[in-house]
Amino acid sequence: MISQRRILARMLLLIGLAQKPWSCLAEVSQFLKLGDTAFSNSEFNAAVRHYSSAIELQSAVPLLYTKRAAAYISLRSLSQALRDLNKAVELDSKFIQGYLNRGKLQRQMCNFAAAEQDFTSVLELKPGQKVADQELQRTRAAKAKLEAVQQAADGAAAAKAEREARGESEEHVEAAATRSLEQIRPTLESLYEDAPDCVKAQVLEAEMLFTAAEYEQVVAVTGRIVKADDRQLDALVLRGRAYFYLADHDMAKRHFGEALKYDPDHPSARKEFNKVKDYDRKRSRAQRALEAQDWLDAEKNFIDALHVDPYHRRGNEGLWLGLCKSRAALQRFDQAVSDCSNVLVLEPGNRDVKLLLVRLLMDAERFEEAQVKAREFLGQHQQDGEFHELAREADRRFKMSKRKDYYKILGVDKSAGDREIKKAYRDLAKKYHPDKVSAEERTAAEAQFREIAEAYEVLTDEQKRTAYDNGQDLEEHAHAEQQWGGFHPGMHFTFRFG
Repeated sequence: MISQRRILARMLLLIGLAQKPWSCLAEVSQFLKLGDTAFSNSEFNAAVRHYSSAIELQSAVPLLYTKRAAAYISLRSLSQALRDLNKAVELDSKFIQGYLNRGKLQRQMCNFAAAEQDFTSVLELKPGQKVADQELQRTRAAKAKLEAVQQAADGAAAAKAEREARGESEEHVEAAATRSLEQIRPTLESLYEDAPDCVKAQVLEAEMLFTAAEYEQVVAVTGRIVKADDRQLDALVLRGRAYFYLADHDMAKRHFGEALKYDPDHPSARKEFNKVKDYDRKRSRAQRALEAQDWLDAEKNFIDALHVDPYHRRGNEGLWLGLCKSRAALQRFDQAVSDCSNVLVLEPGNRDVKLLLVRLLMDAERFEEAQVKAREFLGQHQQDGEFHELAREADRRFKMSKRKDYYKILGVDKSAGDREIKKAYRDLAKKYHPDKVSAEERTAAEAQFREIAEAYEVLTDEQKRTAYDNGQDLEEHAHAEQQWGGFHPGMHFTFRFG
């Protein structure tokens, strides 16, 4: 029994314990052994408990702190591990293993200046120490990689701003940002091998993903950051911005609110939080006006909401559609066409907006464009009967647009009655009658007079006018009448009995 106590005492003295009663030394040794066993079995919480029990009995032993620090690192509790390693080198300013372990952790967290200082301290204590020299070189290489990633992130952000200022499309801007990210990706991955817990590198990666509009990936990367430390405010704000562009405004405000809870004066968090509230407020006003059919107020508020953030693709899709509907109701068809076209830029597969766009083009009397778009969309929706019907309508309206507009020739509305048509005809016949004009104007007047007479003949004949309004070819219509001897399909008869 006595020899065993001597062996235990010698072991404990070797790790730096001051002389203690045998019972205390035995307890510390036992806790140390239990901690080592738990650590080797990957039971890191148990290892922390056992090492902590040993430290409570003997708090002046550096090795106990380095062992607990290793368990904390395995639990991803890096700040607690760093505190233990600080304590270890505080207790023994010549504790080489403490400096080495702390330097590695500092490098892992990309605190490169602190890591360099620790490895330099080891080399001062023991010149030529191989591990310290290797780790020092590795730290300096990792530092250079981080600087390269920082330059790439800054360059991508500046290039995006320049392209946006030149008015380049969002697709081109995002594609360029993606290329920048892919170019720096190997350096970033190599950096993570040296510094896997480098929050600054993770934030830079998230910023470049944000520049490339990869918002789901931004949420994933920043999520890992805030899970490890929810006080990483830059990551919180960036994650909130990504949620905003994913159209999850509640989650966006929640993240900005969390950042403001830790720092009420955080400028980016405050700015983004206010922007989301402003956007939601203006969008709600516009939707209420649209539902109330207050078209002018709806138009104004949709425009105001769009000005809050022109790059909010998922949110602005609905705003452009609301603006399109408002302007269509106001019969501002050309503007409505532009608005609905913007919806399709943001959501190319929107079926209802495709149908609406073709109808608006016809309302705007842009019949050739309507025909082209109708055929384009029909190619994308071959199994959809509504697109087939709309394509036929667009063809008919385009064909109608190429013929003489008899209503326009007589200067009457399409709903004009016989009396109004006859009056217009008489007035124009007097004006353009060849006998009423000079010899120089007679040729032009005769042509105009023939058109007036032609228009009058068609619009005062019920059957011809109906055929004309339905887009039928009047020559084909006349031919059908001759073929059927005056009878044609769809002809109406009135029978009189005397």
